[in-house]
Amino acid sequence: MKILYLNMRFAKNGLSTNIRDLTRGMIEDGHEMHIVTTGFWGKDVTDTSFFDDLKKEFKDLGVHIHYMANPTGNSLKKVYNAIKGFVQVISYIRKINPDVIHSHSPNMTFVPYLMGKKFVSTVHADTITPNFRYKHPTLLIAVSEGSKEFTKRVMHSPEKTIRMVYHGIDKRFSIPETKESILSLKEKNGIPKDKLIIGAVGRIIAMKGQDVLLNAIGQYLSPDLKQKIHIVLVGDYESKHTVSWLDNFIKANQVEDQITILSFRDPKPYYQMFDIFVLPSRSDTFGLVAVEAMMSGCCTIRSDSNGAYDQINHGENGFIFEMDDAKGLASYLDKVLNNKKLRNKLSVNGKQKALTQFTQKAMVDNTLKVYEELINMN
Repeated sequence: MKILYLNMRFAKNGLSTNIRDLTRGMIEDGHEMHIVTTGFWGKDVTDTSFFDDLKKEFKDLGVHIHYMANPTGNSLKKVYNAIKGFVQVISYIRKINPDVIHSHSPNMTFVPYLMGKKFVSTVHADTITPNFRYKHPTLLIAVSEGSKEFTKRVMHSPEKTIRMVYHGIDKRFSIPETKESILSLKEKNGIPKDKLIIGAVGRIIAMKGQDVLLNAIGQYLSPDLKQKIHIVLVGDYESKHTVSWLDNFIKANQVEDQITILSFRDPKPYYQMFDIFVLPSRSDTFGLVAVEAMMSGCCTIRSDSNGAYDQINHGENGFIFEMDDAKGLASYLDKVLNNKKLRNKLSVNGKQKALTQFTQKAMVDNTLKVYEELINMN
């Protein structure tokens, strides 16, 4: 099968990770993969190692990357580049003549639509709104029950076109790190060895809710319990503004000496260093990092943003708190910090669920079923 992905750009986010894993799985199944994109970039990015690694992996896999003009610059240049990019995408589609077109960017869906092509699209964000560039796909992939409801309610997608395919991840997350490597990781990053580690992974921005985690620890944990923990955040600041934004919450909650902030990197060993993983997001379609933490065998607590109830059976393999509720989060932190047996139970059950439902293979197999349905539609 010849498959074409449309993705406006690759940034340091879960979308890029998902496309990488999906592409890898498709190629392992013997399919020919093409991607049309403006490139690999992000605002204020100085460390390009993520993009370098991603480009290298695509090259090693044999993925065909086709570049289009990026609609940036002054008003006139934006219009020119937008038209140029539109023409380029049409040209690529005609030249490649794919069996399946899959748009991962809502604002690129109008291209196959105007060409009269059948195509698939995935709901990767719950912050999009209807606009003239968004066109309903022939088949729409929702990645959680919440994202399915969102696309019906906000994007007015016909329910008969929606198919559910959970995100899946590489089973490498389930492979244990050695105790020696974990200790070395702590030493390298100046993380104390005698504290319980509460970790979070994701871009540092209000949408991801790091302030909720800091407020939970600073305002609602007892002083004695607070002294037993250390916070580790893995992720890049979204902008210069978010540096001062986060710093204000760190100071307000008096955790200056109890927090380590690391730039974006492969999170795998860090999940296994964490005693507790927290996803405090205000916006998600799935929350891929929660599944990564679960498969890594880390006790997981997350907000009730989209994907929460698909991933977690509350009290059995993790805990779910109401979005923005720092006090509620603190109550679950209190439970697991004071009960190692409970932490271990949630960790074991979470890993089992992730390995059962959220693997790369399951995602690829279920996505291929959607592609086959698309091809067979009249």
